[in-house]
Amino acid sequence: MNTAWINYMIMAAQHSKGSAGHWFRYLRKEIKKYGTLFTEEDVDELFRNEALTLFQRVSLKAAFEEDSPTQQYIISLNNPANLNMISAVREKLKSVTQDDRF
Repeated sequence: MNTAWINYMIMAAQHSKGSAGHWFRYLRKEIKKYGTLFTEEDVDELFRNEALTLFQRVSLKAAFEEDSPTQQYIISLNNPANLNMISAVREKLKSVTQDDRF
């Protein structure tokens, strides 16, 4: 059992309580495209901890389910942003507003 990881994730759960986005950013540090170093026992131990909200528990379990939408979303958070799309939106806004603030 990885006690340091469990303690870190309990702190993360308390710190991100009420913010799904923040909680998912903590999870993305632990769940990578090619897996995780943590065992099912580690996840179960964390799941049973009362410091986690119901949402955090459910999303934790889903995040460790192979190919679940939650796991796919968390892994996608590790991908770099597509700046070309952002630039295209910026240019579109410029042409629509004819304003130099963008």
